[in-house]
Amino acid sequence: MAATCPECGHKLHFWNVKAECPNCGINIPNHKWEERLEQDADAAEEAFAKMHFKTKNFKSSLTGSKLRIVRLIMTFAPLVALVLPLYKVNINLPFYQKSETITFLSFVMDYLTKTDIGSVISLMGAKVLGQATTLVVIACLLMLIAVAAAVLNFFVLLIAGFRLKYMLNVVLNAISCIGFASVSILFIQFTKSCEAIGAGILTDGSIQAIGFIVGCLLFAINFILNVIVGKGMKKQREEQPNQEEFVKNEIEELREKSAES
Repeated sequence: MAATCPECGHKLHFWNVKAECPNCGINIPNHKWEERLEQDADAAEEAFAKMHFKTKNFKSSLTGSKLRIVRLIMTFAPLVALVLPLYKVNINLPFYQKSETITFLSFVMDYLTKTDIGSVISLMGAKVLGQATTLVVIACLLMLIAVAAAVLNFFVLLIAGFRLKYMLNVVLNAISCIGFASVSILFIQFTKSCEAIGAGILTDGSIQAIGFIVGCLLFAINFILNVIVGKGMKKQREEQPNQEEFVKNEIEELREKSAES
């Protein structure tokens, strides 16, 4: 029950359980129902027009041109870097020898998930292995950031498409490209640091250039595509009606069609 009568303003109490106002007698639930129905219809038309505006932009941002379709497809391309060889290493420790080529996936599955993080952090402060450990830890963190930015790039591309935005995609691809390139440099320094330690702990350690070149190239291509496509979307956003104008025009068109029929 309303707190006051919408017709005469009479204050209603909890014991006024009838649908009619005790003062003027109007049926409160049905008061100006036609007017309220019309307001609901207007609100529905506006909501539909806003949704149409966003979905139109979304579709245009993803498939509005051949270049935009290429950009969407290339968003997934950097995932190839997850299985490319990044580092080849021979490890010689007492009672433990191992030779393998490490990819990002093998690093996550065989090392990251099985490593005692606390021990690694403590080892970073060691006199002998501290520098080498610090280099490889920073390299691993940068690699994780680069891959996370690449994954996030896809979801940002979808969300930003509703408003024809692109700048965050450019930033994420730049982070991935720079991060991936930095990892290769850190791995080179890590190898030199291990060689300086001696004792044959790590032999024949070397980066696999093909993995880093392909990975950086794919991120760079995505960066360039987002810049080029972004300029087109910016121009489109400036030339097309804004949301308020689009909603107004669409509602007018709907009402004209309704009147004609």
